[in-house]
Amino acid sequence: MFCSTCGNPLSDDAKFCTNCGTLINNENNVTSTPVESIPVEPASAPVQAPIQHQVIHTAETPNCSNCKEENLPEKFSPMSPWAYFGLRILFTVPIVGFIFLIIFSFNDSNRNRRNFARSYWCGLLIIAAILIIFLVFALILGIGASSTMRF
Repeated sequence: MFCSTCGNPLSDDAKFCTNCGTLINNENNVTSTPVESIPVEPASAPVQAPIQHQVIHTAETPNCSNCKEENLPEKFSPMSPWAYFGLRILFTVPIVGFIFLIIFSFNDSNRNRRNFARSYWCGLLIIAAILIIFLVFALILGIGASSTMRF
């Protein structure tokens, strides 16, 4: 049994052609002889979303014109070291810094700023975990020390 669309050999229990994907549900889609004389239209490529500039840089293309900072959209533009320094200072201000930290963590206008704010949250969580562990050990040692110092 052969596919009537592309001529690919099929097994007797095939539900579709493994070459072109034609559904084999009735006798109109199969033939008993190979189809070599029928002109086959090339299958159209699957529709894909547009890909934003993906280039693997090699020795022949080390500097790509689309990869320069001035060609990047604002969403992906890099921040300067002074911007990171300024954000770190801003985030340490007690109330205002906490509000900006929340806003920048969810804002998607600049992904580098958003990722920096999220990494700041990670640092705060690590510090909080260390403080909790320290307090637990202090309570355990404090309770043990106070119970042994009876007069």
